[in-house]
Amino acid sequence: MRLQPAAAVEEVQSLADGVADHPALDNAFFRHWMSGPLPYPQVEVFAREFHARTVDAMLMAALAVLHADDLDDRVERVKHLYTEYGSGDAAKAHLLLQEHMLTDLLGRLRGAPYTREELRAADPLPGTRAFTQGRRALFTDDDRRVVQGALLAQELLAHPSPVRLYEGLRHYRDLYDVDGFHRMSEYFYVHICEAAKIDPVRAVRSAAAVCRDGADLARLREGFDGLLDLTAGYWDTVYRAMLAA
Repeated sequence: MRLQPAAAVEEVQSLADGVADHPALDNAFFRHWMSGPLPYPQVEVFAREFHARTVDAMLMAALAVLHADDLDDRVERVKHLYTEYGSGDAAKAHLLLQEHMLTDLLGRLRGAPYTREELRAADPLPGTRAFTQGRRALFTDDDRRVVQGALLAQELLAHPSPVRLYEGLRHYRDLYDVDGFHRMSEYFYVHICEAAKIDPVRAVRSAAAVCRDGADLARLREGFDGLLDLTAGYWDTVYRAMLAA
């Protein structure tokens, strides 16, 4: 059955409305991370797995540009890609900001310097590898409806996820002076500020534009649910590994 544009938007909006209650956001990891200061071994597990999942973030941002379906979407995603690379300053590339944040925090918790080489040398958990491989498969799917669904899920997670991670980071403020803590936190500040610029209404309408009938909607949902489920599985992997550390 053919979907009218307004009906397609309504259907996709109903998907978007369920994100807050999905285990990709409402999960044991975030509750644990935000509950208070955690012991060093648990923080190290989080840091290593969070870094491992972030390594290909720039590639995902580039793929998002390629799959934008109109000029406005492409412009917004180019802006995001530009910020991922430090807005022209290589020293501010987001991966480097993250590495500085994580190694600085781990060094203070351990009481001895923690190097980038240590952070980069860790082998990701199988659940983390499954997330990165699955996410890449969704973003390189031959069906643009699947890709649009995954992009929508990613955009809807882009603000609430770093907000929750930053709230947990604030439990370690006592390890720093005021200025030092906020310098260390720059990675989250840039992500939260950039993600706040995402217009969820535009994101929903962009995804709905590829849905002309029920089959289109089903394929979009495949990508949408796929990315959410991969994310939920990733955080569950990290949580269980932290408890076992």
